[in-house]
Amino acid sequence: MENEIFKALIDLVSIINRPDRDKKMIANAGVNLEAATFRVLVGIAHLQSTSVGELAAMMGKNYSSVSRQIDKLETAGLVHTYPSSSDSRIRVSELTKYGEEINAMINLTRERIMREALADWTQEEKNGLLNHLRHLFESLQRFD
Repeated sequence: MENEIFKALIDLVSIINRPDRDKKMIANAGVNLEAATFRVLVGIAHLQSTSVGELAAMMGKNYSSVSRQIDKLETAGLVHTYPSSSDSRIRVSELTKYGEEINAMINLTRERIMREALADWTQEEKNGLLNHLRHLFESLQRFD
């Protein structure tokens, strides 16, 4: 059973991580981002505020790749970076007001897609899924 659960998670993650889906999300949200910068923007929004190292670890990408994408986002005015107060060698990133506006557009698009995908689910089924996903996350976190 555990192997089947793992396979289902891999299937789910595979759908979520497909670059063509990111491009579609970007187009539907009406924002002008490359797929790679899109993922970094969404990651920063999720972790708000975060270091390059934390973000790279969450995304499973190398530090320099994530750092380059953050530089692009900063140049575009979507992200602000500054040295960490605890260690000036660590660069912290957070969304600017403009970045928050772009992220809000992405969130609205994501919510619409999820509403459409779950249109035939009952509220009880949605609540159950959310509770089970949170429970699984908490259970897996114990092994970090």
